Amino acid sequence: MAAAPLRVLPVLVAAALTLSACGQTSKDSAKDFQGQQKAVAQTVENLQSAASKGDRDKICDQILAADLVAQIKKANPTATCADALKDPLKDADSFELQVKKVTIDGTTATALVESDAAGKKKQTDTLTLTKVGKAWRISSLGQA
Repeated sequence: MAAAPLRVLPVLVAAALTLSACGQTSKDSAKDFQGQQKAVAQTVENLQSAASKGDRDKICDQILAADLVAQIKKANPTATCADALKDPLKDADSFELQVKKVTIDGTTATALVESDAAGKKKQTDTLTLTKVGKAWRISSLGQA
């Protein structure tokens, strides 16, 4: 189903935003890992950082895998990936995002990610990442 990535994308992007403007700091959960697990967690941290800065181009060009970007474009043929992120980034509440667990199997990894919004229940999602060259890219968003 082509629309599925766009339904989940706002949730993930919203979860990736931090409350830095109000003095709440984000913990860099990538520091809790080593080696390739750290590289996977760092990709999630990069998503959080780019989302908090509204850097849609970086998210689409450097953080999401090409197949996921293609799915986003297919779901909305009149918009670019960056255009599809505009409203979710603008409308997102402030959240904290923490990588809790990373599992790697060859060139595929999963990251168990916990998001926490002020006054709301914590939500746990699993992101799938794919190794592209030396970098890890997010290839699937937010499977609870």
